[in-house]
Amino acid sequence: MARAATFSRSLRLFVDRNLSPDALRAEMARQAIAARDAVIARGEAPPSWRRYVDGKADAPETSVRLDGAILYRFNLTGEAAEAALALCRSTSPVRSGRFRDAWVLICDDRPWKQPLKDLPADSTILIVNPLPYARKVETGALEPRIRRNQIERVRQTLMRRFPTLIFGKIFVRLGSGIAPSAPYILRGASGERRTRAGTVMTYPALEIRLKK
Repeated sequence: MARAATFSRSLRLFVDRNLSPDALRAEMARQAIAARDAVIARGEAPPSWRRYVDGKADAPETSVRLDGAILYRFNLTGEAAEAALALCRSTSPVRSGRFRDAWVLICDDRPWKQPLKDLPADSTILIVNPLPYARKVETGALEPRIRRNQIERVRQTLMRRFPTLIFGKIFVRLGSGIAPSAPYILRGASGERRTRAGTVMTYPALEIRLKK
């Protein structure tokens, strides 16, 4: 699919001004729908969208004012999530491949098992690696030679590709059911972690949200 996230397109409609107001609105609606379907058919936009007519969500196209506007906001959450997972995996340090293959997607606090294209546009998405050493990989504490801030680098890349979405780096607690290795309970150790022994580890995560 083309990078639909980066374009905003306005169409100037040419209609016969001799038509009645209702006929004019019907023609404006027909042309808007045809233009929407055309960009989807060409692969320039995903097939999931929400309609705004004169600023009102889900209003029918035929209710548009003669000087109004019909806007389609395409759902790019699935495409962004797919790109995020691919980047997290491709930039992961690889020894056994276990860390690279462990990334999971969480939608509104639950693992998402359905096709990514069906992700709801208004949901909060987390991309997280549930392995116990994920935090050490991100902070560079595991091995000095491993490049740190993997999630931040992925975030910066996605911000440029999908400007209509918000990407954040956060630390989250994972409940049971996300992965067999989570949640991880910190054990006693030297230094600062000694005082945190017995607490649940927080995992670095990439958060994806729609701009309001």
